[in-house]
Amino acid sequence: MKTYYGLNQNRFLSHLRTSFCALAIAGASLTLPRAEAGGPPLPASGEFFPCFNFATYPPRQVGENLIITFNVSGPATGTFTGSSTGTELDVVHPNGSISLHGTLLFTGSINGRSGTLLLSYEGIGNAVTGHETLRFVAREGTGDLAGIYANVTAEGDVGAPEPGCYASGAGTYTGQVVFAR
Repeated sequence: MKTYYGLNQNRFLSHLRTSFCALAIAGASLTLPRAEAGGPPLPASGEFFPCFNFATYPPRQVGENLIITFNVSGPATGTFTGSSTGTELDVVHPNGSISLHGTLLFTGSINGRSGTLLLSYEGIGNAVTGHETLRFVAREGTGDLAGIYANVTAEGDVGAPEPGCYASGAGTYTGQVVFAR
């Protein structure tokens, strides 16, 4: 007579492991700090003026793509008033399209609250026209910017260099910010 004792035991152990993992994840989430929204999302808008210099030179050719790492810095006005510094990685494809992502440390104020804020972004660009579209997410604030959440879309153009920059640009941003209590 054929028995399925081993199969049932394995199924029971599998369910037990799954239940334990679910409880461990739920318990771990209870130990994380909480940030409650301090009100409805607030609109954000303004301008930014990036300065680009090579972080590594020369750019690297990888297959048909050109890989460029830039140090990025520059001021922002509007809802975000201050300056940022960081690094951006650009992948320039043979057709002139650019895939890019970067991280900036913003120092300044947002709606009158001061501190620092880590901005991560990704986007697309065009090497021929210099136009870029970016999506920013803000996290890990300090000072009065601790607990802030921001989602911002930016568009701009990279053009002729300003003094001290390999390339510079100008653009506008819009989005929303939410402050934790």
